[in-house]
Amino acid sequence: MKRSTLLMLLIAVIGIALVYHFEYKDAEPRDAEPDKSKPAFAFKREELTGLTITKSGQLLVLEASEGKWSLVKPVSAPANVSEVDSLVGDLVNAKVERAIQATADQLKNFGLAEPVVTVELTLKDGKSHRLRLGEKDFSGLSVYGILDDSPEVSMFPASLLTSADKSLNDLRDMSIFGGLTQYDIGSLQVKNANGVFTLDKQNADWVLKLPSETAADQREVNSLLSEISSAKAKEVVSESGDDLARYGLQQPGITVTARLQTGDERQVLVAIKTDGGEKNYYAKSSDRPHIFRIDESLYDKLNAKSSTLRSKEFIKINEDDLSRIVIRNSNSTVTVEKDSEGKWILKQPAEQKDKEALSYKLIDPFESYKATEVIDKSTPAISAKLARPAIEVRLTATDGYTTVLKLSSAEGDDCYLRVEGRQEVYKVSKALFDALNFKPADLVE
Repeated sequence: MKRSTLLMLLIAVIGIALVYHFEYKDAEPRDAEPDKSKPAFAFKREELTGLTITKSGQLLVLEASEGKWSLVKPVSAPANVSEVDSLVGDLVNAKVERAIQATADQLKNFGLAEPVVTVELTLKDGKSHRLRLGEKDFSGLSVYGILDDSPEVSMFPASLLTSADKSLNDLRDMSIFGGLTQYDIGSLQVKNANGVFTLDKQNADWVLKLPSETAADQREVNSLLSEISSAKAKEVVSESGDDLARYGLQQPGITVTARLQTGDERQVLVAIKTDGGEKNYYAKSSDRPHIFRIDESLYDKLNAKSSTLRSKEFIKINEDDLSRIVIRNSNSTVTVEKDSEGKWILKQPAEQKDKEALSYKLIDPFESYKATEVIDKSTPAISAKLARPAIEVRLTATDGYTTVLKLSSAEGDDCYLRVEGRQEVYKVSKALFDALNFKPADLVE
């Protein structure tokens, strides 16, 4: 390549680098529109003590005490934390994007002759502000408004109107359990049409204490607790809560009692009431006077059976603690014993005697499969099947204790399993049956 060509190429590269440095790097492009917006207010979040929202003739008054917001008009009730925080945040960060000169006659063009919503703000120092919001502009990104007694129409982000244009039910706390999180609950008792069950948290895990003490299915319990903590009412049907009988709550179908980590207790009554041939579902919490109408899905979730909350793990095994395994199935009876090196050695049948068995074929079925359902009381039909099991497993630990599992023949995709000495029966997948119904030859290489 000629020297002149190289020189021109070098000059071009330097030119591109200079354009990038001055036009883009660490700076906006030279022709970018400068931000001319300015803050609408000068106060901080913690200085705001009161909000009065007027819309469509409805007056909503909120007050803050020690950082906690409550509704005081038209009802006295805890506030919806997320909605109020969103509004307060939008007010604190509100910016006037631009101002427009307008006469009184022109205000209706901006939806400000009769504002969509008016927000009056009260500060700790006694000062106050008034913000009137009208219609959005053609883009939908901004809203017209008047700040205090300004003669100008200002343009604010449209999100401010979205946050302020709320109903009473939007701004009040509609959570059934008063904003509890599942981490606040230390124990839970539920009385419903299926009986009574009690859950207790021990360290990080939940256990069932009633109707019998057993391990709980952590996933199912967390699902129930999540439903409880996130449950929202559809509407408030009574502010006083005096007439429990009217809503079927004098004799509730479900009673949920939560003992909190703090030692406090929260109780919620739930009932079905047929009104004009239609079923409605109502709830009343002990921490407030209101009666709520709730969704049928919440009622169904709280009407859970204890069996659905039981651990679906029918056995816990540690291979290191086992010394002998005997499996009798439709193909043969297999016996394996662990040698001094930790290998599983076949003892029977005779054809595979003294061969090393594939440990994963023996252990994996008990670690990989869980029950799909726990049945507290076996039916006569299931008991008859398990009286003559299709597969029997005997797991002997190093201390000599033997656990016996009996598995029925498969029906469709399911079969039944019982651990000897236990009352409950586990419904398990046919895949577990298939995994244990191996031929002796399948255990060796």
